[in-house]
Amino acid sequence: MGLTACSWGQTATPLPTPLPVEPGCPDAETTGSLCIVVLGDSIAYGTPLEGTDRWPSQLERLLEARYPGRAVTVANWAVPGSRVDVLVAATTQASLATFDVAIVIEGVNDAAWTPLETWRADYLTAVSAMERRGLKVVVGTPPPTLVDGQFTTQYDPTADALREIAGTTRPILDIAAQWRRDGAATAASYYSDLIHQGPTGQAKMAEMARDVVVALESK
Repeated sequence: MGLTACSWGQTATPLPTPLPVEPGCPDAETTGSLCIVVLGDSIAYGTPLEGTDRWPSQLERLLEARYPGRAVTVANWAVPGSRVDVLVAATTQASLATFDVAIVIEGVNDAAWTPLETWRADYLTAVSAMERRGLKVVVGTPPPTLVDGQFTTQYDPTADALREIAGTTRPILDIAAQWRRDGAATAASYYSDLIHQGPTGQAKMAEMARDVVVALESK
């Protein structure tokens, strides 16, 4: 397996261009609509899959099946290779306020570049900005890296910090914990390289995200 897409801190690669002006939820004014925005890096984006095969698109289909007749939108604003400053920039988009829920998976690309506490503070700034605009924020943990059939601990501090940020009040999409519960032998089928998810892994992510959103909607 080779490393792809995520910035691993091995070379001084520049940040991607921040988000262009993104459209809001087309169903925002529809009574009973469910509008979700996905924010973060290449794991959030659905690399390496294309188009409707990515997990956010799969999530939209799962939620449409769960809520027949309800207008459901899952917009993918994630930026492959991004770091937390791109996430913070996304919170300035006026159209963000048209969404009900934000699912955020960010932190892998920051780990080699930014002290954990600095990153944590910036991440909290972004989350707080989204919450002030009326969104419910789902905190996502990144999957662990899988090397020679075994999980590494490379991003465990990031996952632990994200669990602390979620605490008892924010919903969490704990991919890292689920992959470890499933075990390396089973989770090996989820990966397309050392960290990104192939079809099986992204289908699993979509199912997990659906369950988190359904639990939110039932409150």
